[in-house]
Amino acid sequence: MKRLLLLAPLALAACSGGEDDEHHHDMSAFTLTFGATHDGAEVSCTNAITGLGPNGDTTVGVSDLRFYVSAIRLLGHDGAALEHTLDTNDFQYTGDAGSVALIDLTGNTQGTCADNAIANAEGTARTNDRITGMVHGEIHGVELDIGLPQSLMKDVIATTSAEDAPSPLGEMYWSWASGYRHFVFNFTVETGTTAGEGYLHVGSRDCGGDGARALTDRDSCGVVNTPHVEMAEFDAASDKILVDVGNLLDGVGFVTVLRDPNPPHDVIGMGPGVACHSSPMQPDCPTIFTNFGLDVMTGDNVGANAVFMKP
Repeated sequence: MKRLLLLAPLALAACSGGEDDEHHHDMSAFTLTFGATHDGAEVSCTNAITGLGPNGDTTVGVSDLRFYVSAIRLLGHDGAALEHTLDTNDFQYTGDAGSVALIDLTGNTQGTCADNAIANAEGTARTNDRITGMVHGEIHGVELDIGLPQSLMKDVIATTSAEDAPSPLGEMYWSWASGYRHFVFNFTVETGTTAGEGYLHVGSRDCGGDGARALTDRDSCGVVNTPHVEMAEFDAASDKILVDVGNLLDGVGFVTVLRDPNPPHDVIGMGPGVACHSSPMQPDCPTIFTNFGLDVMTGDNVGANAVFMKP
């Protein structure tokens, strides 16, 4: 060791690089794969979800299903967190303020995902069902949050516009610079012979700001609304992380207020549908938030998340 200490800086740098290379070689690629399910069957843009609602006579067709994933912890056999890194691509971003990935399970051309399927269609053409990276060790469990980290939300709103935000941060906001949605699920609704629409958006609120940009006067929104997911005994090579649409919509009545599409958008009656934009005042939100394990008033994780599961 004394001889090594006398080596020139260049040789020391080479030695250090070798150690880094050896450590890197100890890491292996991993993939977390996501999907959507109902009653054990895959949910997509082209297959209807039947048997929903209090009477089992409601059918839903997925139009848009997207969500951010962050705070990923890959766990070893002893439950300890494994060192890992995320790849950088159009669906995965890592910066000084944090890391996030976007899962987008729907396109915008087929079936109920087509642009004309619902009035407020916002799906994108691109899709992504996985998170990839490198991990040191063997994965036996996973924990993650559904949502954008508050530090990253603050940074991207303060430093960019919707047009120049790095991918995948140029979408899923309530309106630019007012905060982000973490989970978006838009869908068609049909009860009997009457059709309607569903809009389920879980996102941060009470984000303050100067009237133009959120989080200028605080580091975190007052109500964060970031569902937490834990999966023990998880095999990344064979298991998927699934959104169970039946569990997500469990207990929802599928009746909502209908409004005139023209300003001032007066109430014109009641009809099939679901409406939850993270407001405790919306009748569907308390039930949906309970299914996510969230307190609808505080946004805290207070119970088990029944929405995300593995097969």
